[in-house]
This record gives sequence, C-alpha cells and structure tokens, in this order.
Amino acid sequence: MHRTFPVVFLASALTACARDAAAPRRDDAGATPRAELVYEGYPSGAPELFRIAGDGSAPARMLPAGSVAMDPEPSPDGRRIAFVVASYDSSTGDVWMVNADGTGLRRLTDDPELDDSPSWSPDGRTIVFRSYRAQRAGDLWTLDVEHGTLVNLTPAEGPGVIDHRRPAWSPDGARIAFASTEGGDWGIWTMRADGTDRRQLTNTIDLDAEAAWSPDGRFIAFRRSSPEQGSDIMIVPAAGGNAFRLALPGEQRTPAWHPDGTRIAFASQATFAARPELFTMRPDGGDVQRVTREDTWGGGLNPAWRRTDR
Repeated sequence: MHRTFPVVFLASALTACARDAAAPRRDDAGATPRAELVYEGYPSGAPELFRIAGDGSAPARMLPAGSVAMDPEPSPDGRRIAFVVASYDSSTGDVWMVNADGTGLRRLTDDPELDDSPSWSPDGRTIVFRSYRAQRAGDLWTLDVEHGTLVNLTPAEGPGVIDHRRPAWSPDGARIAFASTEGGDWGIWTMRADGTDRRQLTNTIDLDAEAAWSPDGRFIAFRRSSPEQGSDIMIVPAAGGNAFRLALPGEQRTPAWHPDGTRIAFASQATFAARPELFTMRPDGGDVQRVTREDTWGGGLNPAWRRTDR
C-alpha cells in the first residue's frame, strides 16, 4: 500500500527543489560547478566505463575496449574514478580506481567475497563500500585509500540476515545514506560516518534503494519499486519526513544529482527487460532530457557526475 502524501508537503518540497534549481550552487571560488556524466555502457553486452557530456554528445570510453567496469564513482575533485570489477553470478568482485585520463589503474580491495558500490568521502581520502567479506549479508565498510585501513561500520554478531547496500556519503561528510533490510523491508537509512546513530527515513513494503544526496545535503533521491507502480525516483528530506514521487513513464533507477543541484541524472527503460538509457530532469521531475542516444554504444546505467572544473 502506497502512502498518500499531504498536498501541502508535496507543494512545499517541489517549490524548494525548484528554487534550488533556479539558483545553481556555487563553490568557494564563486563559479558554477561544471561536470560530465560517467556511467556503465554495454556496447558488447558487458559493462564498460564511459563518459559523456550532459548535452548528449558522443560518449567516449575511459578504459580500453572490453574492460569490464561497473558502479563508477568519481572522486570529489573529479580526478579519479572508483569502480567495480565483479561477477554477480558468482558473488565475487573488487573495487578499483583509475585516473580520469585512464592512467594509474589500481586495485583497492582484494577479497574472495564481493566488494562493490563505492562512494567517496568529501575529502577524497576514504571510500565506503558494500562487502560480503564478513561472511554475512552485505555490510558497509570504509577504506582509507592511501593506507588501506579497513573498518566495518555495520558489524553484527553471528550469521547476518540484514543486508546493507549502496552507501552514499553526505556532502558535509557527517553521514552516510544507504539501503537496508534492518527495518524488515528495504528502506533508506542514514548513519554517522562512524556507523553510529542509524536512522530510518523510509518504511514501506516497497523496495527503496540507490540513495543519492542533493549537493546541499537537504534531500536524498532514491529508487522505489513496487509491483503496482513499477520503479520511480523518489525524494525524501534528509532530516526525515514524507517522500514524494517523480512519476515518469517506464522504469526509473540509479539517480545522481548534478553538483549544482539543478539536474538529476537517472537510468530509464520501458520495462526492466528493455535496454536502459540515461536521462536528466529537474529535481521537480520536469524538463526530462535524454542523454544516451546512439544504439551502437549500448545504452547506459549507474550514472555519476564527474567534476571537470577542478
């Protein structure tokens, strides 16, 4: 059963998002952030790492053709890309890193179990990721990129049935948003960056996942999936409150906010059996624009914005 959200909240939330979109966020130097999209493309059936301008110009590979790469996550300064090389059929994989120009390829994790879904801390020193290395359902770990120190943020005694996934670091570095089954069904949660003070933001029978912070830290976009309404992008206040739906035709997933807060990139497909393509929209769900267009490049999934002005 879906909640019916109060009209007053919906109107005020949409107005706040529209106001943010009308006044692009600026960095300390006063310049409006510039960024391009990095994403998974499937030109030959396997995921590869691509970059593309938000206006939909021709994409370009970031690694040699045929290099399997997924879950791209640019560093806050845009100079490095964390990504995953994995086989989900065998639940194995690790987090890797490469410079934005394709040099400096480096393996960051090395474990027989699956490591995936990396997210950078705002200072670019630490990555949080999901791992099965504790022999339980997914835990969230942090990795000091320079020194290799690992910390489990969600330890539990004995075999775990609670699954945590898709962590996302807040812009101020204070909290991490993630999806979890801790409340019974998949919901969106946040916790402090040290793993304490867990707070549940959404609690429905639907699947809520793929959290993404707005650049000002006030909102979290995520995917909600249900048999009745399919998958749509939702937005919930990061401090707690009702979520509202950006209802679009087809199936929407993997939202990502532009650094200036004016657009949200996402993957969309007519059905989950169809090929996903990348789109952007305003935070109120308006002005939807298609980004990936050429059939030969294999659509797109898991978009992330890379800063190009630093």
